[in-house]
Amino acid sequence: MRPLTFNEIITLKSAKQNFRDCYLVSALSALTNTANGRKILQQNIQKDGNAYCIRFNNVNGSAESYLVKQTECDKLVLLDKFTQEIALPIDKQHNPIIKAVEVAMNKLLSVHPTKKPIICRIPGCQEKFEFNKVSNFLEMFTGVKPLTLNESGLKMTLIKHKNTVTRLFGRMGKENETGFVFGTGYNFIFDDMPHCLTLKHVDTDSSKITVRDNRTMQMVTNTYEHAIKRYKFICGYFNEMLK
Repeated sequence: MRPLTFNEIITLKSAKQNFRDCYLVSALSALTNTANGRKILQQNIQKDGNAYCIRFNNVNGSAESYLVKQTECDKLVLLDKFTQEIALPIDKQHNPIIKAVEVAMNKLLSVHPTKKPIICRIPGCQEKFEFNKVSNFLEMFTGVKPLTLNESGLKMTLIKHKNTVTRLFGRMGKENETGFVFGTGYNFIFDDMPHCLTLKHVDTDSSKITVRDNRTMQMVTNTYEHAIKRYKFICGYFNEMLK
């Protein structure tokens, strides 16, 4: 097995989300934005031909690795309500590294079902790895507890944490390498449902943040004030946290 190359890691930055696992796709994308995050991706995702070995640094206090074969990845396909395979357009093909991590998560959850919180088991899903908490996945994968704000809170906005969030925005804008995920909740003002997006840029001069939606493949820019009202939680790392 060999570590992923830099070019392979960078494909995760803009990988398309196809299954209902925005937590996983956005988290891996966020890790590509920091030097230490990229090192962890290289250490934890090994490749030999079309086979992968996916390592999780902290599953109940221990590291665990899962071998993912090409045949297992081939079986992971999108299905419609009639269990017929959904053909993906050329520009929306499944990133093979994302697919390998998804298969590995299915294996992990088969062994450790409690690693999928009860609240994430309520929505109907096609695969075990669909629906989970960003913090849950990141801590298992990296072994480092992420900075998390309001992910498990009942409030659907960050208004109550405005001062803390504004300070975080300031730090994110000053530091070149930050790997954070922003999550929406049930926000009927903005017609939002729970979803995870990856932070791409913070402009402290204009007081705006830009996030990437890996489901729609679009960039979304909000003012600080709008972001605080729109997003439910923040979860991720500053580069130094992943040393």
